[in-house]
Amino acid sequence: MSNSNWLADVKWVPYEKGGRKTIPVSDKYAPIILISNEENTREYWSAFVTVIQFLDNWETVAVIRYLSENAPDNLKEGVEFGLFEGNKLVAKGVILKQIDK
Repeated sequence: MSNSNWLADVKWVPYEKGGRKTIPVSDKYAPIILISNEENTREYWSAFVTVIQFLDNWETVAVIRYLSENAPDNLKEGVEFGLFEGNKLVAKGVILKQIDK
């Protein structure tokens, strides 16, 4: 079970390519996060995503944390993920490091 905070590189899908019109800046933004694990199964959970730095061209650094304290402990350095609003992919990213050890 995990409720840790993780730093991630997040590349947002622009609106013209089916994504969002803007990058969310609220600390209450809670999309669905999809992780594909080693067994090639998919796990969907809700997560808080808080953008803390804007990089180039729809790319940001964000803090990610599961909403549920019962979520699995599957966020680790190098794990790739997708962020969804309903069934629409709005971003892809990779976990950089845990920030609350």
